[in-house]
Amino acid sequence: MAHWTVERQGATPAGPERVGGAGWTAAWLTGAVTLSAEGALALVVYFLAGLRDEHYFAAGVSAYVGYLLVAVVAVVMLGLAGLIGSAAAVLPVVQLSRWSARRTGRAETMRWCLAACGAFATAAAVCTGVPTALLGGSWTVLPLVFLVAFLGLVPAVLCTRAVTVLRGTGGRFGLAAVVFVCGLTLSAVVFVGGLAAYGTGLIQGYEPPRLTDAQLVGTWTDDQGGTLTLRADGTAVANDLDVRAAEAAYGGDAPEQCSGSGSWAQGASLSGTPQLDLSVSGCMGGSGWQFGGTEEQPTLYYWIGDPDSLDQYTLHRRSPVP
Repeated sequence: MAHWTVERQGATPAGPERVGGAGWTAAWLTGAVTLSAEGALALVVYFLAGLRDEHYFAAGVSAYVGYLLVAVVAVVMLGLAGLIGSAAAVLPVVQLSRWSARRTGRAETMRWCLAACGAFATAAAVCTGVPTALLGGSWTVLPLVFLVAFLGLVPAVLCTRAVTVLRGTGGRFGLAAVVFVCGLTLSAVVFVGGLAAYGTGLIQGYEPPRLTDAQLVGTWTDDQGGTLTLRADGTAVANDLDVRAAEAAYGGDAPEQCSGSGSWAQGASLSGTPQLDLSVSGCMGGSGWQFGGTEEQPTLYYWIGDPDSLDQYTLHRRSPVP
């Protein structure tokens, strides 16, 4: 009687589930969400850093509606850019990391994935920086593009790679949701924290210069041929100042060019900020010019029409009076 002997094989651990269509969709969305979150964080940091420089904000209902529309457009553009960037860069890098590790017979570790990010960033820097430098630009574009591409790719690639090794479609899309919430929370925390730092004085925001009479004395120009000379005795001489500023200051009946003599003195606006009260016979009567720029490079400006339009007529100090 024949006896058959069957050896009992030990259970082998299951490898990662092969990523199918839904898995790659989740990976694509995860990369897009990560890139969008990085873009939102970069915009928040850029906005907060800009508060240290000269800036103006319009007020009123129409301005607030405009800000809301800009925010909506920015969100849409970030989402579209994330989707395109994920398909064009993140997924190819994930595939490159997996393919190159398989070809060399090595395990696809995190270091290997970072090396793939470095290779892609290097290619992007060369393709962008070399033509720019050959066309007369600076070679500093190369390291700058490499740094931006590498730092932008790494979080998105690592999150996307994590999706591809997860089991179950629900878990993969769940990771995309977690990345979205974390990115949104981080941007909100940085935004609120930055505003709090400015509000408490921990970070010094922009403040217009407080110019003395001696600092105001001199010749100011609009860089288009128009000049305004302020003298120490309180007299002023205008020569071919732009008609738009003259009309705004004089009610619309000013001549084509504002030229003449008058007087000036420091005053204060309705909000209490210092300003220059300038009166020139025939074209300006008691108009208030605001101070801008810095102590080293001050400017005088006048709002043309509604300040909500942020349209200014600006004079730069050219030289002091001897």
